[in-house]
Amino acid sequence: MTETEKILFIGDSLTEWFNFAKYLPHLEIVNEGIAGDTTYGLLERLEDVLEIKAGKVFLMIGINDLFNGFPKEDILENIELIIEQIQTYANGSQLVVQSLLPVNESMLGSAGTMNRLIAGINDELKDHCRARGVAFLDLYPSFLENGELARKYTTDGGHLSAAGYRHWAEKIQAFPGTGNA
Repeated sequence: MTETEKILFIGDSLTEWFNFAKYLPHLEIVNEGIAGDTTYGLLERLEDVLEIKAGKVFLMIGINDLFNGFPKEDILENIELIIEQIQTYANGSQLVVQSLLPVNESMLGSAGTMNRLIAGINDELKDHCRARGVAFLDLYPSFLENGELARKYTTDGGHLSAAGYRHWAEKIQAFPGTGNA
């Protein structure tokens, strides 16, 4: 495959633990997910990551920032910086910003505010992407059940089960240019 056919995925544990060879075997994917990564961590390593040449770049980052209590405004500002840097330095790669996924607050034992924060971040990201002409893949609604991450899609309230990864893979395959060849 040529570098224009390669797809780069950047993110945290959700990305790192995505078995792309199993769920998307027809695609040549470079996985740059790091468990526990935040927007701050990604900003620090982004220059090295962007040395990887790919036709498409899929980005999902920010949930660990929320788990660490970082303010929504800082998270959005960092993601916007990441988007800007990818657009500037990824040499014509198509950027696809993926929404943050919901969490299962019942399983996490959280106060019930996390998904409202996530939905708010996703809304602002969608608007930012539209203004910058960046593709936005809104995964959030399709993972919801009764206002939180569906239990069938998660192992612990935040990480994905095999069914969750299968569902995410279906959404990626439905995205233009990533379906079965």
